[in-house]
Amino acid sequence: MNEFDQVSQARPDVPPYDPGTKAMARDQLVAAGRKRVTWRKPYTFAVAGALALAVAAATAAFLPAGTEQAPPRQSAAMPEIALMSAEQVLGRAAGAAAEELDPRDDQYVLVESQTMYTSQAFGEGGKEDRWLYRTKRKIWLRADGKRDAQGREGVLEIEGLDPVAYPGWKIPKMAYEKGTEVMPLVYCSGTSPYAKNFTTLKQLPTDPEAMKAHLYKSFPATGDKGMSPEYQVWDGASELLRESYMPPAQRAALFKALGTLPGITVTENAEDAAGRKGYGVGGVWRGERSELIFDKENYTLLGERSVVVDEKEGQAPVGSLLASTAQLSVSVSDTAPDAPVTEKEQCQPGQGG
Repeated sequence: MNEFDQVSQARPDVPPYDPGTKAMARDQLVAAGRKRVTWRKPYTFAVAGALALAVAAATAAFLPAGTEQAPPRQSAAMPEIALMSAEQVLGRAAGAAAEELDPRDDQYVLVESQTMYTSQAFGEGGKEDRWLYRTKRKIWLRADGKRDAQGREGVLEIEGLDPVAYPGWKIPKMAYEKGTEVMPLVYCSGTSPYAKNFTTLKQLPTDPEAMKAHLYKSFPATGDKGMSPEYQVWDGASELLRESYMPPAQRAALFKALGTLPGITVTENAEDAAGRKGYGVGGVWRGERSELIFDKENYTLLGERSVVVDEKEGQAPVGSLLASTAQLSVSVSDTAPDAPVTEKEQCQPGQGG
């Protein structure tokens, strides 16, 4: 069973995903038909999210390739507010020294990450199951955003890891169905504010105020309850950082812009999916605190997490860890794994691309 099948099981009322939507899913979490978590979009513009959390600020590997961390705890300590302000942490992140990349148009940005997200499925009689779905991911994204000789804009490899129990729920048998999948990535939706190839990201504003204006325009408020304009901006900006490499000038402008958003605070000892601790910068939306996690020494971006702070709105006990990711490495590759585009994944007339 692949991730798209699991999404279909969880939401049988949602139409099948077209090739463009499937390709968009590589930016988001492609999390096994999961319940929507705070920092993800609803099941509309893609498969509900791919974290990949691979965020562009750190470009060196923190862990040896192939390292699997022990499954995270179901809960995390309640966030403890730090003395530093969000503007201070994000300002330092904007100036963080990192081994920068300069890929050629025909090369691929390769991001390796580890993720955990909430999954949800419905069986016979409407029986609901929930669990925390864990993966290791590799994504090869062509730097210029164009299609290569096999007709892909990139390739995604997903390796399933042992699941973790959702707080208060038993892990269903289906959660243990895991393996490794390699799939081509093809966009059919034309230009999108969520496009994350290096060439597109390099065209974003380098001035913080201009970047902030761009974010508000590109990720407008939807009117959903609990989803403020600031949430939409935070969510959209975080999405641009996942499984991508943002050039230093644009990355600095983005961090400085986020540092001026109201309601954004800093917590101590936030832990990513690889067990690394850092400053958690984020806000509270719909009962969950969603954070970007920064290394305390060099201020590179490590990953993300989402912790329940309101039991009723978050639909889980306070302190429950419902999402956790870690970027393991970002590099440049001359090639991507063999994964031909099938006929079903070809763009159809009128789909763009």
